[in-house]
Amino acid sequence: MTQNDRQTPGAQRIALVLGSGGFRGPAHVGVLSRLQELRIPVYAMVGCSVGSLIAAYYAAVGLTVDDLLGHALGTNALGILSHSLSLWLGPDRTRLLRRWAGPVRARLELLDRRDFRRLHHGVQMVGFLMHDLRRGERIFAVTGRERGFNLSEAVRASSRLPVLFPALRKEVEGLERRLVDGAFSAPSPVIHAVAAPVSATHVIAVDLTGSRRRAQRSELGRWQALLGDRLMVLRPRPSLALWGSPLGARAWYESGRRSLGAAEAERLRRWLRGETKEHEAVAGGGRPQLPQGHDAPALGRARDSG
Repeated sequence: MTQNDRQTPGAQRIALVLGSGGFRGPAHVGVLSRLQELRIPVYAMVGCSVGSLIAAYYAAVGLTVDDLLGHALGTNALGILSHSLSLWLGPDRTRLLRRWAGPVRARLELLDRRDFRRLHHGVQMVGFLMHDLRRGERIFAVTGRERGFNLSEAVRASSRLPVLFPALRKEVEGLERRLVDGAFSAPSPVIHAVAAPVSATHVIAVDLTGSRRRAQRSELGRWQALLGDRLMVLRPRPSLALWGSPLGARAWYESGRRSLGAAEAERLRRWLRGETKEHEAVAGGGRPQLPQGHDAPALGRARDSG
């Protein structure tokens, strides 16, 4: 029996959605830091791209916020590019790259001994969104519905940006797939947090993709209109960030912390007290029109290849 099976009926289930963003990923760590300070329980974590890495290291590996920040400060563009070349060229041609790619590879190997069900920090479910280049479909693997993936496979596929990294080839439910970064399907995959089996009652989505105006026209914007008070979107923006450097990582981390300010903290406490503004939320009456391509009871059930 998983921790999810022991969830108390009627409890508030807050899901944290960590989206794509590359070197902006330390902002996700900053948000986690604030949630811990505020003692906000995270029931589930859903990620794609760099968000999958943060979710996996926190929930499945059990790293602390300080550990995650240390990893972010120690990761640079040279290490990422060296690891990328080693995947394209193969081990026989990449001996000279091992010095720079080694730390990145060592961190990824931490995932090899972990799974979807033995989770940490109170998280009860973790899920990762991937995109199938062959069929243009989204593939989602989550605690209780892993679809033949081990955790390491799902995270590596979900964070594989094409051109930089070769697609992960895997047969999923009888079909050959070429899996890459889930951001190609949804940069902020809120639907998989509100859909079964996660079925969160409330969602915090960390959006690192760009401007608020662009986000409002995206799938994330449509979900914000549908879920109302049950969806909080955080948009960290540092005043200065040097990409792929320790200074830049620290700036994004601090911007993540600042994005969850006093007003957002009070709203989260209100959620925990069961004081959601129902007239703004899906649960407040009739079923709203879901984004095209999705069909769902209650808050939503994702339609993907499965």
